[in-house]
Amino acid sequence: MDNYNKSLQLDRFEKEKLCHLLECSELELDQFLNEATKIVEQTDNIFDSTMAMLQKGYNVRESNLIGIMVGHIIGYKRAEANMKDEFKDMLYNSFKNNQK
Repeated sequence: MDNYNKSLQLDRFEKEKLCHLLECSELELDQFLNEATKIVEQTDNIFDSTMAMLQKGYNVRESNLIGIMVGHIIGYKRAEANMKDEFKDMLYNSFKNNQK
């Protein structure tokens, strides 16, 4: 899995609570995470992500969980990209100021 999935690792207690709430096994929960990852790899557009979930035929609870995971991954990816851009700008400005 990509590095942004590391931010989605659930501890054992969270997994137990989610499995109980969704009435699913840990294996199914991991499949939801993988599905969220696949959706985000295909698009980071909210509409397209929602359509992908609906087309898979998940029930409301499963879709909700996958949607939260998709939002988390998209947020992480955007934050990572913004930090890289800010860092590049800082380096460029620092280099530019040193040449004066």
